[in-house]
Amino acid sequence: MDLTKHSGDEPVAVERPLDAPRARRTIVRAGSVQFVVNPWAAGLGVVLAAVALVLFAVSIGTSSLPMTPIDVGRILLGGGTKFENVVVFDSQLPIGLVSLLVGFALGASGALTQVTLRNPLATADMLGITSGASAGAVVVITFGATWASWLADLGLTVAALLGGLLTALAMFLMTWRRGIDPIRLVLVGVAMTAGMQAFIAYLLTRAEVNQVQQAQLWIVGSVSGATWSKVWPLVAVVAVALVIIAANARNLAIISLGDEVSRSLGVRTSAVTGVVFVTAVVLAAVAVSAAGPIAFVALLAPQVAVRLARAEIPGAITSGLMGSVLVIGGEVLCRTVLPAGLPVGVVTAGVGGLALIYLMVQITRKASV
Repeated sequence: MDLTKHSGDEPVAVERPLDAPRARRTIVRAGSVQFVVNPWAAGLGVVLAAVALVLFAVSIGTSSLPMTPIDVGRILLGGGTKFENVVVFDSQLPIGLVSLLVGFALGASGALTQVTLRNPLATADMLGITSGASAGAVVVITFGATWASWLADLGLTVAALLGGLLTALAMFLMTWRRGIDPIRLVLVGVAMTAGMQAFIAYLLTRAEVNQVQQAQLWIVGSVSGATWSKVWPLVAVVAVALVIIAANARNLAIISLGDEVSRSLGVRTSAVTGVVFVTAVVLAAVAVSAAGPIAFVALLAPQVAVRLARAEIPGAITSGLMGSVLVIGGEVLCRTVLPAGLPVGVVTAGVGGLALIYLMVQITRKASV
């Protein structure tokens, strides 16, 4: 707990991330408008974007036609042969783009929920949103040709979005008591996750064998086989989310200080929280519809990014870029080091499980001080 922020003449207690060093801020003026910039976080964003692009090139190059990152750049710039263009543009490029966009969407979603609920465990994974989106998608995969044909007609993306939004709505209705208690919300979210997972298991026991196999691969979380049809919904949602994040950057920083400080500074806490939370749900649901519930990215990316950025709260942009690095890096590992055919969700689950244990230990130690 640090007394670093002020409201009037009174210091206000602010939660800082565990073990996060302080970063200096710089005020940038553009005419009558001024911005507070964290140079370290801005530099981190550039570095993460560069790392993600390098991994993106490596991922495209690890195909049936081995290519170096230089070859990939040459082909993307129009210098490839007809065969190289088919391999890159029709097969590998959609997979790489889905990896980057899904990672960004999950990382940004995790940062938004952690900041608005002021809880490092409040992510789409822990709150049941991912499981709800998964349930909607599994209904389409397993019974889209029979009783759920009306939902299949809407598409997998819409089904996952409806599942995530309905789960979030049910969670808020069960949690709301003149406000939202972040601890109670997480507990209800864990219960919702268990319920959705039980519903998914029931669907799998009633489906045909080939549909179960397709759903099981999707449930683990995989970007292999991604096509251009999965890229465009992600591009649209991420683009809109970036505008909303930019418009609410200042409000998010103020909300992280607490409800009393937010109200004293004129921020409509409920309205901002509602808009930002819906944005986080949509980001997570669309990511799930494209690649399945890739585990722990929404939890891990913001916590890694906030420490590297030396910031008080996880930034949605840096967290999104960290999520892109995690997903595309995991995909490269699956293609080069790990056994062939292993989904990227297995890698993120293994790393994220250890990170969750570390985070819980750190929270326990902090609470005991």
